[in-house]
Amino acid sequence: TSMRIRGVYSDEIFTGTKKESAGLQRMMAYARTGKLDLILTKSISRSARNTMTLLTAVRELKGRGVDVYFEQQRIHSISGEGKLMLTILAGYAQEESRSTSENMKLRIHQNFEEGKVYSLRMLGYRNDGGILRVEESEAEIVKEIFRLYLERNGVTRITSILNKEGWKTMNGYSFLQTGVRRILRNIDYMGALILQKSKRENHIAKKTLRNNVELKKYYVEENHEPLISMEDFKNV
Repeated sequence: TSMRIRGVYSDEIFTGTKKESAGLQRMMAYARTGKLDLILTKSISRSARNTMTLLTAVRELKGRGVDVYFEQQRIHSISGEGKLMLTILAGYAQEESRSTSENMKLRIHQNFEEGKVYSLRMLGYRNDGGILRVEESEAEIVKEIFRLYLERNGVTRITSILNKEGWKTMNGYSFLQTGVRRILRNIDYMGALILQKSKRENHIAKKTLRNNVELKKYYVEENHEPLISMEDFKNV
């Protein structure tokens, strides 16, 4: 029997712990047109770290008469045996994802204890392998913001002054009041760090939440070169 290839979806089909995958969504959309009979993929371990994402997709495909063949395991999802094996093996894949997530957390916490940042981005500094280095052109903006505030200018006026003088954020945008207010409250600018201000909801959703009291925070003094003195920061 001849086989006609309808397309290749190769980057993120059934992959990772993300709720959605662009490749998967394109493939599913095409499958819904009724033009697919069989989907070939390398293996379950590459296809599913999120059991629900995999099984939901496979069940919908099965309902549309589309078979998914996992080459390494030699399993056809449309068979009864395939459904059982998919449930078991996808469960293992999700557990591997959880283990990977826990190992990553351990490394991050070790870095926290050493005062190393993980993925921090802030105006005035650059993250150089976990060490914050001063970015002089941006540091000037930060110092100006604190100076203006100490001279009794409000956040609204400071924002207006910055934009009128053509200062830009790290991403090249005009300043907003929320951004200026966040800078004035950021203890990192006096050379100290508070680490683990946020947390991940879980290893599946990876939604970032504010860490209130659930996880330990790390306070590190004299961690990097300050842009603002402790006295000025406290006065602000």
